[in-house]
Amino acid sequence: MAEDKKNLPRVRKSESMRDKVAKSEDKADKPRRLKKTASAVKKPIQSVSSAVKKEYHLITPQESGFKGFMTKSRRITPRYFREAYKELKLVTWPNRRETWRLMVAVFMFATVFGLLITVVDYGLDKLFKQAFL
Repeated sequence: MAEDKKNLPRVRKSESMRDKVAKSEDKADKPRRLKKTASAVKKPIQSVSSAVKKEYHLITPQESGFKGFMTKSRRITPRYFREAYKELKLVTWPNRRETWRLMVAVFMFATVFGLLITVVDYGLDKLFKQAFL
């Protein structure tokens, strides 16, 4: 009797529209793993970025009667890094197709240039061997 059940084809029960909607609603309620991870990583990064963007004073101008080096507002990150980050945001990166085209162009140029150097080196080698030996 067990052998008869093995040979029978399995028939899959078709899912009704109501079942499909219920299943999709269950999935919508669960936060996705990537979103959970992104939100967990986001909090410390935001706290660090807010601390980096803040301006600090060694001595507040109201406390002291003098102005100058000690009362200037300061930031933790040097200006060079702030400006470099701004420049990187302005960069337009090539898409995949353009990247492949540029890569092929570089390889072709390197190959042609390598062959040119090889031919010139071989020619000069023969010339100097005949001229000096």
